[in-house]
Amino acid sequence: MCYTVLDLSTHESRYLFKFGHKSYMNKHQQLIDFLPPSSNFRNDASGTITSYRINQSQTKNTERPALVFLHGFNGSSKSWACQFAHFTNHTVIAIDAPGFGESQSVEGGMVAIADEVAALIASLVTGKVVIIGHSMGGMLAQVLGATHPDRCQAIILSCTHKGRAQPVGSPLGAAVQERIQQREVMDDASYGALRVGKMLSGEIDPQTMAFLAAVAGEIRVEGIRCGGFAMQYLDTSPFLEKITAPVAIFTGADDVVVKPDATAALKAGLPQAHHWLLADVGHAPYCEDAASFNAAIEAFLDKVLAG
Repeated sequence: MCYTVLDLSTHESRYLFKFGHKSYMNKHQQLIDFLPPSSNFRNDASGTITSYRINQSQTKNTERPALVFLHGFNGSSKSWACQFAHFTNHTVIAIDAPGFGESQSVEGGMVAIADEVAALIASLVTGKVVIIGHSMGGMLAQVLGATHPDRCQAIILSCTHKGRAQPVGSPLGAAVQERIQQREVMDDASYGALRVGKMLSGEIDPQTMAFLAAVAGEIRVEGIRCGGFAMQYLDTSPFLEKITAPVAIFTGADDVVVKPDATAALKAGLPQAHHWLLADVGHAPYCEDAASFNAAIEAFLDKVLAG
């Protein structure tokens, strides 16, 4: 699904030893089960609870920054199973957006959500971190980079755009309302498969489908509503010029969700950003071709951390 068996990390090797080669390559549920457990953080300032997963670096006394992953609208902290398995020489943190996982909903849009994420990061690590945000998480990463620059050493924006820029107070868009209606009546497996079918085009690898559908099938109505409103009202244009950290923009060559004009607008707002075009993947490169996605992260970090 997500890996070749070449050049396995220590964490991946332990997985292979535990489950065997055939299971490692074919059993998506075992990969999910091998994720670090979910934990909850309560922000004393707001009272909001945010859930997350964390793996501490296996390298002692490392100077490598922590990697913080922010998932998309069809995901959760589980989305980053392939990255947890690969980046064992970094502390890896994956955060559930409001209404996803065990995270409580947040009022106030992306700026308020960014405040919650910044507080959680501060509770776990000292110093700056690398933010990797996918789709909805990429929009959050843009706001986080502008409003909490003291937390961001570098930012990676995967398959994302600047938001829908609708007037605050306007009704939730029809497409998001339809998601809510579907989630209310469909079982987890059917809803998850539906969302993946709309996220990827062409023939989908069965193991990729199984993994992504299992994650998407756990999405709650409150997550759809909270994320939908946050993206609907967001326009990151005024935030982009405030980002001081180095930025990379990852684009899936076959992405059917983020259109080329939206990608172009994001690139125009971040003229100094590095660009990576990921071949033969759609809107879930972190799973469709995790090896290439992880290699792009490493290549960007090599660029920005060497300076």
